[in-house]
Amino acid sequence: MNTTFRLLVAVSTLGLSFHACADSASINYRHGYTEDDSIHSDRIKLSYRKDSGLGFAAEIKYKTAGDREDVAYDNMVNNGHEFTIDYNYKLSAQSTLTPAFQMDSSKDSTTYKFGLKYSYKVSDTWYVAGRVRQDARSLDRDQVDHDWPDRAKDNQNTTRLEGWLGYTPKGPWAFEYQYIHFQTDYIRYDNKKSDYEQNLIIKYKLDKQWAPFMEVGDIKVNAYTDDRQARWRVGIQYNFL
Repeated sequence: MNTTFRLLVAVSTLGLSFHACADSASINYRHGYTEDDSIHSDRIKLSYRKDSGLGFAAEIKYKTAGDREDVAYDNMVNNGHEFTIDYNYKLSAQSTLTPAFQMDSSKDSTTYKFGLKYSYKVSDTWYVAGRVRQDARSLDRDQVDHDWPDRAKDNQNTTRLEGWLGYTPKGPWAFEYQYIHFQTDYIRYDNKKSDYEQNLIIKYKLDKQWAPFMEVGDIKVNAYTDDRQARWRVGIQYNFL
């Protein structure tokens, strides 16, 4: 039994357990493609939240091996995994404060993420949210090389500021716009220690359980030019009831 199959079995088993006993839970599959790099990737995320507001999530991620372009679902390799714990604290009927901790690990580093998000329901159909997050990336010690400039081969730190604007009208459709600003201590984009991303998410609720979605993102190509590229994502979420 290969590693990918074992992980899929584990996720499915956990999902069935959550279905039986959880306050709320979901499993989310997403396929991604970056336009300039022509690289395909995949993610499976399992989330669980108690009525008290305490939540947990686990992700397993894959990508096409090597630098092959425009190849999907072939020779897929591990692209890291992430664990999240957070807590939704209801300040009022309209507003929620969510502290969170995430640990994102790959073959050569682990990033520790500490965030605080504030969400406000403006009306029955509109909501806004903002988050500040500190990301501390710890590189595999065997790969650290202090001779590289701008911490290119060293531990790295990022301050991430995010904003959301969402629209959920009556009916199956929902829309969300996200803007992210990155401030770093290493060269990240256009030879500068800052960067930004934009993301538009379109969701469609088939029923109470199934919800497909699509995302269109505007992201950097590399750290040393001002080139931008589109990031396309499609996926589906299943909510356990």
